[in-house]
Amino acid sequence: MKKRMAAIGCCIGMSMLLGACGAKLDVQENTIALQRNGRILEAAVESFDQSYYDEEELNTYVQKAVDEYTQEHGQKSVSVTDSKVEEKKAYLTLQYEDAETFSDFSGIECFSGSIVEAQAAGYDFDLDFYPVTDGKADKKAVKGSTLLKEDDLKVLIVKANSDLIVPGKVAYVSTEGTEVTSEKQVNVTQKEQDTDEAVLVYVLYK
Repeated sequence: MKKRMAAIGCCIGMSMLLGACGAKLDVQENTIALQRNGRILEAAVESFDQSYYDEEELNTYVQKAVDEYTQEHGQKSVSVTDSKVEEKKAYLTLQYEDAETFSDFSGIECFSGSIVEAQAAGYDFDLDFYPVTDGKADKKAVKGSTLLKEDDLKVLIVKANSDLIVPGKVAYVSTEGTEVTSEKQVNVTQKEQDTDEAVLVYVLYK
């Protein structure tokens, strides 16, 4: 279900619709965070500086989209957990039951699981990875084929111009369009190029 616009719409003018409660991400850029329980938190950050923005209209549209989805898939499948408008920017956090629900609702490709499960789902590891130690990437790339037998690794795969956070320590990250900024976070540099095109990013973590 392609509802990426619903997620962005939520971000613009949600503060009067829903109270700020529950899980949230304190970030300044669009961010996708995988939780240890398998849930996905998506933080959307958008400008809110145009006089023609209509909060009531957007709130109605977003609430309808969320209600329609949860009625079909369960009340806990998608929820808004935090929202605010500050300094001409709107901030919203959406929580999804799992990576599959996130993909279905937002239209963003996303996978979470083991390397074996990722391969079974059709993901190819025939690409270059940077080893990561203590939140710093070694620019001497290794082939993904050498990582397939590392049973202790899990993987988050996302195709979006958003920063990524995992619940463990990053061990390897695909080389294209990525920058490791901490033990748990990988920034997608593609978003800095003002393009809607996104690369498929693999984050392997322990």
